Amino acid sequence: MNDRSTGPAGGSDPEPRADPASAPRVESPAAGYAGRTRYTLLEYEAVLANASIGIAFTRDRKFFLCNPKFAEIFGWAPNELIGQPGEVVYSSAESYAALGAIAMPMLANGRQLDLEWEMKRKDGSTFLAHVVAKTINPDNPRQGTVWIVEDITDRKRAADELNRLLREQEAILQTVSVGILFVKDRRIVRCTRRFEEMYGYGPGELIGEPTVALYADEDDFHTVGQSYGQLAKGLPFSLVAPMRRKEGTTFWARITGRSADVGAPQQGSVWLAEDITEQRRADEEIQRLVLEQQALLNNVVVGITIVRERKVLRCNRRFEELFGMSEGEGVFSATRSMYFTAEEFERGAGSYAEIEADGTHTREQWLKRKDGSGFWCRMSGRAVEPGDPAKGYVWLFEDITADKTAGDRIRQLAHEQELILQNATVGIAFVRNRVIQRSNRYLEQMTGHAPGALLGQSSEVLFAERAEWEAAGRHAFESTEPGQTHTAEVRFKRADGSTFVCRTVGRRIDAGGEEQEWIWSFDDVSAERATLESLEKLVAERTAELQAANTRLEAEIGERKLAEGRARHLADHDALTGLPNRRILEDRLTQALALSYRNRKHTAAMFIDLDRFKTINDSLGHAVGDQLLKAVAERLVNQLREGDTVCRIGGDEFVVVLPEITRGADAAHVAQKIIETLSDPVVLDGRDITVTPSIGISVFPEDGGDAETLIRNADAAMYHAKEMGRSNYQFFTEQMNLAASRRLTLENDLRGAVQKNELVVYYQPISELKTGCTVMHEALLRWNHPSRGLVSPADFIQLAEDTGLILKVGEQALRDACAWARRIGVDKRMPVAVNISARQFNDPKLVEMVARTLEETGLPAEMLELEITESTVMRQTDTTLEMLKKLKDLGVSLAIDDFGTGYSSLAYLKRFPVDKLKIDKSFITDVPKSRDHNAIVTAIIGLAHALSLRVVAEGVETEAQMEFLQTAGCDLIQGYLAGKPIDADSAASEYV
Repeated sequence: MNDRSTGPAGGSDPEPRADPASAPRVESPAAGYAGRTRYTLLEYEAVLANASIGIAFTRDRKFFLCNPKFAEIFGWAPNELIGQPGEVVYSSAESYAALGAIAMPMLANGRQLDLEWEMKRKDGSTFLAHVVAKTINPDNPRQGTVWIVEDITDRKRAADELNRLLREQEAILQTVSVGILFVKDRRIVRCTRRFEEMYGYGPGELIGEPTVALYADEDDFHTVGQSYGQLAKGLPFSLVAPMRRKEGTTFWARITGRSADVGAPQQGSVWLAEDITEQRRADEEIQRLVLEQQALLNNVVVGITIVRERKVLRCNRRFEELFGMSEGEGVFSATRSMYFTAEEFERGAGSYAEIEADGTHTREQWLKRKDGSGFWCRMSGRAVEPGDPAKGYVWLFEDITADKTAGDRIRQLAHEQELILQNATVGIAFVRNRVIQRSNRYLEQMTGHAPGALLGQSSEVLFAERAEWEAAGRHAFESTEPGQTHTAEVRFKRADGSTFVCRTVGRRIDAGGEEQEWIWSFDDVSAERATLESLEKLVAERTAELQAANTRLEAEIGERKLAEGRARHLADHDALTGLPNRRILEDRLTQALALSYRNRKHTAAMFIDLDRFKTINDSLGHAVGDQLLKAVAERLVNQLREGDTVCRIGGDEFVVVLPEITRGADAAHVAQKIIETLSDPVVLDGRDITVTPSIGISVFPEDGGDAETLIRNADAAMYHAKEMGRSNYQFFTEQMNLAASRRLTLENDLRGAVQKNELVVYYQPISELKTGCTVMHEALLRWNHPSRGLVSPADFIQLAEDTGLILKVGEQALRDACAWARRIGVDKRMPVAVNISARQFNDPKLVEMVARTLEETGLPAEMLELEITESTVMRQTDTTLEMLKKLKDLGVSLAIDDFGTGYSSLAYLKRFPVDKLKIDKSFITDVPKSRDHNAIVTAIIGLAHALSLRVVAEGVETEAQMEFLQTAGCDLIQGYLAGKPIDADSAASEYV
């Protein structure tokens, strides 16, 4: 630690303070101000004394001031800490030094420290604290540091307990193989995915539906309806009945129900459903509720007010946030607005008498926010100056709603967990280090043990032989990472010594350390295994008979099958590459999904599109393009596994199916290898041709449950990969689907906007720095959408580029701008600047279009300036130079826009016939605060002036930016400081 604040005892001593009582009393005009200063100090001393969090000030690594709460937190008597070194409140010297290493550079730079740290009380005990600190004056560290400390040990412990219960509940719900349903008012509130699959519904389709849709026989539905009185008394109900799937087929199920809260039928009921037709077990994870917690972001976590005559004279921002007020709204507000009723408000008046009698008042009360909602608040009040109500009162407000409800949430979660355990029709156990910690009654009944007999025993008690127990444990540990599931069939032993075959499903929930924690479910499958063995024997016999018959049949129709096979191949494969076509793709993808569903694995669909293939096709011819497609197809086939499928579905689009993958990362690995393989040059007609792919990936079941959805979502992800710069892969997200839908809607609206003349031109002034006068305007395109209002160019210009509409839109914008400049008068000598997009610049008819527009509008060429972005002019520089010269020959002025972002070559910049450089606003934003940006801007201005070019700084919004640019020699500025973009009539009114 050094003298520049390192822990709650850093900083240096200021100059000694004079004793106010010893100072001579001098009547002067400043006396009123001194009185007010004393009054403010009294207010804040009252705040410190009354605060429910610890606040201290340090200088020279020692405490020189702290409030009673700070001393109480650390177990010291009031004022006992004054003069003590900061190290006394840390658990060790190492801890003190460690926090100092973190805090010292932050506080020295004027930044705020905000973290959790272990601290020590006077008696040596430790606790977890939330620590906030900031130097009072970074330019003068001797003024000291303020520290705010809050004991969060209990809050942390409660959060850890809640998280533990949530993890156990999630693990349990993930392992049960039955469908679970929550019902209220005979409508479905929530159900597990296993339940939806059992009844043939998609995710979320059953939510809100009446339960009558689940029954094949309406009498069974009424029978269940009569059971709700029984459930309300805490008695379970069970029924075996035929049920109906979504597509109309029926199956037999055993359903078991209990009331969610005995004595409160309005809370609904929980039902478990088990398909007993084929004894299929469900292993889909139960949806769990995610509790969102909101962190406190302010370094002062309580609201503070000064109240006089029950009106707020002064308050901090946290107080306004607590009551839903905007900034500054709390000052002079009446405290009546914090109460729901006049009676509560009047009762609150009694607290002031308690303050005058006892010095302080604390209570917890349900208060009202501005929007009418309520919250639990801990209120603490103290007089600014006891005995003088005219001085007002200090009140502190702390939102304790979360603390009030945390206990209720924990109890509810524990109740739901116990309800699931006791209603499950499979055995369930929680095992730590192979010792049974908890189990349900069904497991005890399955193995013949008395209630509670399994608790604390080694799981070896369940296995037929010790060797089998050891082998099963070793295999589960070696093959299952934390968070994954392990399934096996083993021999179990009952308490009477008899054995049976048990299917075990375990989810490993530990963090991967030395201790192992598992949630296991157990199902007796002895009868199922016996039936399966009998069936396999019968199948083997029938298979042998069929093989003999097939041999005879194949000899007779071999030639016919060969001909049919050739015909099918032509119908099912792409004629150019020989790859399977879309029909085969959908068939194989559907088969892969069924296999993945059965084996509990994933299937990935990858949509591959070749980047800029159209350019190769147009420039080198379709014959070369076809050869390139064949080479790509061959590389794809060689890159994939034997069981993978690659199809060409048209043009330069391919789809790859990766069945039976373990995780989504496997698809990412394959995609990266495909990018590397296809990016290698292909030699065609003696030339190297390089093409790169953009790949979109969707994964079953997360991104879709059928072939069509997976392909569509992979296609959407591929377009996202294009937007991310091409030659990369992207996984599908639901946001892409929404973005694609929004993009399509916006594209349709944009096409209509062009026809309906909804696109308008706004004009932003450009000012000369020396004179401060407006010397020209830039034309900026806006979309006056009928429902969305004005739409920014950032939301539709790129879309116009992609769809080709930019050519028509750009021509109309140029025409409107030239007509506007002609309208305000050539004698005003007020040029107009118009942006030329990359698509327009590459249009061979650009020069002709500009010349025609100038002629038709009557605007002299020298009154028009065309702006082309730096990234556009640096492509194909020889072609660019030719186009710039043609435009310059028309007599117009040329400017390079967004300069600094396109990696210009100085050699080409010298050759380009341009008149101005416009510095991109990303460099202007941080001047003069950023040394790097200061240097860049100064260098650009110097470079431009050396080439006899004028410089325009974009995005200038502050006086500090303008002053820096003046010093650096910049010529012109554009931005909100010079003027905002306005419509054509408003802009013209200043000149006409």
